Amino acid sequence: MEGLSVANYSAIAAKLSEALDTAQKCSATETVENYGLLEEQLDELASAAGQSLLSHGGYQPLINKLEKGTQLTEAELKTVRSLIVGDADQYLKYDDDFASMKTELGRILGQIAQLKTQDLDIEALMHLRVLCKEAFSALAPTLHYLEQKDRVRRFEEHTRGPLSKDAGLVLARILKEMTR
Repeated sequence: MEGLSVANYSAIAAKLSEALDTAQKCSATETVENYGLLEEQLDELASAAGQSLLSHGGYQPLINKLEKGTQLTEAELKTVRSLIVGDADQYLKYDDDFASMKTELGRILGQIAQLKTQDLDIEALMHLRVLCKEAFSALAPTLHYLEQKDRVRRFEEHTRGPLSKDAGLVLARILKEMTR
């Protein structure tokens, strides 16, 4: 891996193996503990990948150019884009659940609408509660997808054409915060 130290690569590879081993345990034994551990390990893996990405980049010259209002080359702007919205780009590129989540949400909301015509006794209220929780579960990834799409749109909107001094300062601030 270009630019990634052997130590960083080894640490990430170890975390990756650990998470995949836990995923196998989840398949074999579906417990809250196993899935909770997997969630924790995947969070650590994502964090380690992000820290490695930022630590080996040497992005200070980019930050300096942005703060001075110097125009970036196409390659430099591409690097800034990758750092700021690259994760959103990847999410949008590989997420194929958006349509199915919208469909699922519609199905659940349809069931909720049917309850509107019923007497809301204890059974119906319990069903409504469960349906609301299911809707929330379908809504979370749908909302996340739309948020990522909006992040990419806003970045493209603000970086179309020559960067203004203000846009450069905002991008420099974002990069500084990311490298802390």
